[in-house]
Amino acid sequence: METWEKLRCMPEKQVRQLQEQRLQSFLGGEVAVRHPAYREAWQAGGAPRSPADLAKMPFTVKEDLLPPPGNPAGYLRYALEAPASAESSGGLLGKLWGKKTTESTPEKYATSQVFFSAGRTGRITPFVYSIHDVEQLRETGLRLLDVLGLTQDDTTVNAMPYLPNLCFWQIYYATVSLGATALQTGGGRILGLEKIITALENMEATTLFTTPGYAEFLLYSAIRHQVKLPDLRNIIVGYTPVPLPLVRRLEVLARMVGHPEATVKRVYYLNEAKSAWAECAPGSGYHFNPDHSFLEAVEPAAGQPGRRELVLTNLDVKGSCVVRFRTGDTVDGITYETCPSCKRSLPRLVGEVERLQDVKTVTVNGEEKILNLNSLYGLLAVEPEVMFWQAVASPAQGLGLGVSLRNKDDAPNVLPRLQERLAAELGVVPQVTAAPHRELSERLGLEKHPVEKRIIEGKL
Repeated sequence: METWEKLRCMPEKQVRQLQEQRLQSFLGGEVAVRHPAYREAWQAGGAPRSPADLAKMPFTVKEDLLPPPGNPAGYLRYALEAPASAESSGGLLGKLWGKKTTESTPEKYATSQVFFSAGRTGRITPFVYSIHDVEQLRETGLRLLDVLGLTQDDTTVNAMPYLPNLCFWQIYYATVSLGATALQTGGGRILGLEKIITALENMEATTLFTTPGYAEFLLYSAIRHQVKLPDLRNIIVGYTPVPLPLVRRLEVLARMVGHPEATVKRVYYLNEAKSAWAECAPGSGYHFNPDHSFLEAVEPAAGQPGRRELVLTNLDVKGSCVVRFRTGDTVDGITYETCPSCKRSLPRLVGEVERLQDVKTVTVNGEEKILNLNSLYGLLAVEPEVMFWQAVASPAQGLGLGVSLRNKDDAPNVLPRLQERLAAELGVVPQVTAAPHRELSERLGLEKHPVEKRIIEGKL
């Protein structure tokens, strides 16, 4: 990887040149030779050598990465094969001339960890992280902390869910590499809410990493139990959608519990990218590593007018590797312009990150409707009476919404108003019902599941 000091202020022209060079060298020299699936696919036409060539290639989709029935090791078709020892060391002549082994030594390709998608876009998918990839996680983690403005002086509680997944391990390797004081809790289902709050209090923690739903749950609980966390000034959320209205809502709660100038920032975790990307300020756009990932924004497969689906090509990985992978996440676009907030010249993802899996089709009065339920995160974040919510999409029955209210006695006024507002925004009339706080927390699985079950499919 390039040095961070050089990369973060590299002019756009040089960034694009760097990416084109990486495409040529990595796809032509590594992927075309060592990747079983792409080696076979590119036999006739050869490897892409430029962004224009790449754009003509077929997409890779999640289903391609799944092992076929009866072949549990089939996912290795999308992992790079290690070179033979003689090849990587230059053979006998290389040894005679004192040639040193390179980054492509067989050891770099050895499996370090196997991460898995959380199953949010389908079946759980294995993705191999090599020794090389884990070393890169340390570097990309330090870059992530720099974009977030965190230093060795920060005391961190990592409450991302403990999983064989990027979301927990990126923060683990980042904080360990930085040498900062950090507690790796594993989230609510491992350490539990009470102990996480106690840790934040006793450690005088300045920084909390977690999912937005769990952050809200923790902050509400601290308010209810009159716990003060005056040192907590950085809440970093991601892994599930975090639109700007939700950022502002969390910021209000954070300032009630923690530091009077507490801020909330966002991180985008993409398992297949083998690194996470942060915003320097809410709404600035997610700064990604152009020496590690090549990104395209293409017309999405499902109905989201004006949105673009993010497509990933790895540029510097061992283990599992993807070319033109449809992520299932949408953005407004990609910009290479200098960031107005932090002045870094790193390229950024622009707009809210939304999930195609949360675009649902339901039938209402015999008519099919396409609902972008990603909008619920922002719509309900500005409703002060609503504490928690869960949406149920039923293909045959429509949309249901369960909410827990700050004051249950307000239900006769709040529920009809919510129903009317959501009907105007979504184009269907949802069934809105009130549920006790504890019951809805259980349904969401805030202390039971790795990530809360916010939007589900089922019967109303």
